[in-house]
Amino acid sequence: MPVGIDKIVFTIFLVISAFQDGKTKTISIRLLIVAGVAGAILAFFTGQEVSDRLLGSLIGIVMVVISRFTDGALGEGDGWFFAVSGLFLGFFMNLRLLVYSVFLSGFLCGGLYLYFLIKGKDIKKASVPFLPFLIPAWICLVIL
Repeated sequence: MPVGIDKIVFTIFLVISAFQDGKTKTISIRLLIVAGVAGAILAFFTGQEVSDRLLGSLIGIVMVVISRFTDGALGEGDGWFFAVSGLFLGFFMNLRLLVYSVFLSGFLCGGLYLYFLIKGKDIKKASVPFLPFLIPAWICLVIL
């Protein structure tokens, strides 16, 4: 199997998911299932450690549990996305993707909050889709 095919398939999954999340704040269950199956198959054929891929998925499962305990303060779809992405990326790469994305979204949302605060608008209850922040974070991970 050509080296990097799993990263190409993951990138396609990421872009489609980010677009859906940005547009509707939801992610298609069908997309998650298809990508999850593809990730599992590619992990098998690329000879990656199964334990590393399952640990990578555990990041997303923890996010789903947090989402349920916080009444959706963290999007459950984001958790399911990271559960699937763990099958493609493994533990450390998936964790890095999450951390980079959290910093990027925090920086941008903090800036927006200050902007609207200066303008006198209350946006404390506003929600922002998270997955679009993964695209620049993924680009950074691939380049670095």
